[in-house]
Amino acid sequence: MKSFLKKIYKFSFPYSFYKFNPYYTHFFSQKNLSFILHILRLFFARLLNIFFFPPQFRYTKFFLKNGFYKTHLKKNEYIQNLYEYLDTKIAYDDIQKKDICLLTNFTSSKVAASADSQIHVSIIPEKIMEEVDDYLRKNKKFNNIILNYFKCDYRIVNLRLWRYLSNHKKKLNSNVGYHYDSFPHKTLKIMAYKGIFSKKNPAIDFGSAITHKIEHSITGKDPIFIFDSNHLYHKADFPIKDRDTIEIVIQPTIFKKTPLHGGYGAGYPLNPFKKNFRNQIN
Repeated sequence: MKSFLKKIYKFSFPYSFYKFNPYYTHFFSQKNLSFILHILRLFFARLLNIFFFPPQFRYTKFFLKNGFYKTHLKKNEYIQNLYEYLDTKIAYDDIQKKDICLLTNFTSSKVAASADSQIHVSIIPEKIMEEVDDYLRKNKKFNNIILNYFKCDYRIVNLRLWRYLSNHKKKLNSNVGYHYDSFPHKTLKIMAYKGIFSKKNPAIDFGSAITHKIEHSITGKDPIFIFDSNHLYHKADFPIKDRDTIEIVIQPTIFKKTPLHGGYGAGYPLNPFKKNFRNQIN
């Protein structure tokens, strides 16, 4: 009985930053069939990998204890190419200007798509999606952390590229305040930021949901980190200078590994057992 209660406590409060469980309120306040399907998918994926025990290293243990792991991009690292791609798209005004979701069987958010402080790419080519997937699987640290967290294989379910605008003219409204993400259980994010960040100008902050006190800030040059965005209370204040951002959303999978791109306002597949087709965009 004591062991069972300990497991429940660990599920509810897995990290030191964790002060509130969004799953209980979100899951039980509505008939969320999608969340149930994602949990079933995770169960079957783990069942098929019941003897899969990937090795754990210091960085893996740090993530499993704290819910995040940060490092810094090297000068010639592949992800840097995405910043150049974003520059080109903005220069040619090839950006998302309306609320669209590129795939069927996908959640979407009008709030995210209409943010006045963000300029975001609308369509990312399949070739880039495959390159990002290849980069992630060849990245020893991130790949090992994901496999240890899921205990099964994984799939990229969205990639978002955007420029977060500074608000020096005080005319923008959509500041990214404190929040938990509302993804299905066992979803991870990888975030990368271009620039140099300090405690006075952080890339992102983790804080207490009770006191709103900042408990950790992501700083340094060109940081990239993986985190459990459902459980860590986080915010991103207006940057001092315009800031380029990369966001990769990752979920467990059974067989499907082909990366998905639903668009900036998209979230995740509603039914993980169902195929996603291209929406006809006018």
